[in-house]
Amino acid sequence: MGVKLKCIGISGTPGTGKTSIARTLSQVLNIPYLDLSSYVVNNKLYTYYDEERNSYVIDEDKVRASVINMYREKGPMIISSHYIEIIPRDIFEIVFILRRNPLELIDVLTSRGWPSHKIAENVEAELLSICTLNVIDEFGDDIVVEIDVSSKSLDDVVQEIVDILHKSKTSSRGISIDWTTTLSEKDLEKVLKFIEKYKP
Repeated sequence: MGVKLKCIGISGTPGTGKTSIARTLSQVLNIPYLDLSSYVVNNKLYTYYDEERNSYVIDEDKVRASVINMYREKGPMIISSHYIEIIPRDIFEIVFILRRNPLELIDVLTSRGWPSHKIAENVEAELLSICTLNVIDEFGDDIVVEIDVSSKSLDDVVQEIVDILHKSKTSSRGISIDWTTTLSEKDLEKVLKFIEKYKP
């Protein structure tokens, strides 16, 4: 019996391009794609709808069990979600965390018509590497790779991921992007002022 291929995870703050990148990667690698958020809603794997936060509260046990069953039946998938860490680590080969310059993220989420307080929450999460830290907390850092998508085309990001998967490009594991030290002092100040102004 051969070794079973595992899933590829794509995570990151909303607005980093998870859905488009995961869909394109799915086509390039010819592996099924699972958008976890849509899957949860379509299969009613939530406990209730939180009106205040404008989002579903997921039933983690049901989601976990359902994804494990799907993996056993269908094999490897590309799974995208900003809460990918609720899925068991052992079905993943690697998890890519998409990172975007917080100033770019403000523009992306604003163009989607998001309310300012939700943008501020997500920009703060990106600034503080929350998605990466959550995944590392559950999975360890040996299967976690951050990808900076700032100012890059969809094709360039997908190619970078493919190169890492085929080991033609080396990659750091764990946290490799820290916006608090990477951004210029002026840009960091802009981001912090935005968060302070709009975060509830």
